[in-house]
Amino acid sequence: MNALWAIARSTFRQAVRDRLLYGILFFAVAMLFFGLVLGELSLHEEQRVVVDVGLAGISLFTVIAATIAGVNLLYKELDRKTLFTVLSKPIARWQFLLGKFAGLAVTILLALGLMGLVLVFILSFKDMAIPAAMPYFLALIAVEAVVVTAVAVFFSSFATPFMSGIFTFGVFVIGRNGDVLAELASRKTGGFTGTVLSLLVDLTPNLYLFYPSGEMFEDRYVNLHRGFVPLDYVGYSVAYGLAYAACLVILAVLIFRRKDVV
Repeated sequence: MNALWAIARSTFRQAVRDRLLYGILFFAVAMLFFGLVLGELSLHEEQRVVVDVGLAGISLFTVIAATIAGVNLLYKELDRKTLFTVLSKPIARWQFLLGKFAGLAVTILLALGLMGLVLVFILSFKDMAIPAAMPYFLALIAVEAVVVTAVAVFFSSFATPFMSGIFTFGVFVIGRNGDVLAELASRKTGGFTGTVLSLLVDLTPNLYLFYPSGEMFEDRYVNLHRGFVPLDYVGYSVAYGLAYAACLVILAVLIFRRKDVV
């Protein structure tokens, strides 16, 4: 376990020194303040606009950071030849991959936390009420980031960074629109299109769970502005997301164990 944590710490240090991550964080913060400008232009909906744009920006840029960092996780080690040095030591491949994933996930979650604090600062600075359900929403976005990171790591275990990025983005788009695809699949039951849509819905993570807006849950709406995000909904979504991420990481480990890297 010491080797695993050592790799996780090393990955974290490398990630926080990455200029690309700071660039993404800069644009995310800029979008948060842009939401404040849009709020000023809105008619009696300033708080709603600031919160909506802020959370959407946090979710989007977190996913971008997770995708870019995840798809390059193994490629950088291979390109710099550092992977050969690490694996020549008494470190199992599963420890290496799991440590890299853990370090990257912590980095992404730290960036998400910083963006959340900026959003809270903006709301407090403008004397706007902080929605009681915001911590739940941020927790759901954090789990979504872990899932997307796992997806990127999984594809990076056997594909190039470019293809891994395309695959990860495709999974994200499908996952965010899983409810729409499920509805289309139900209308085309029995046909080839319906079968393909059903397969996509079953295989890809339901990322819509992590960014609900007016979703029905036990005959009530999951809505941030109404202050209703039930704890059991959050618990189910978190458990689902972490289980899905764990399965992908296990698959990535199995693939990486058989990968010829020498």
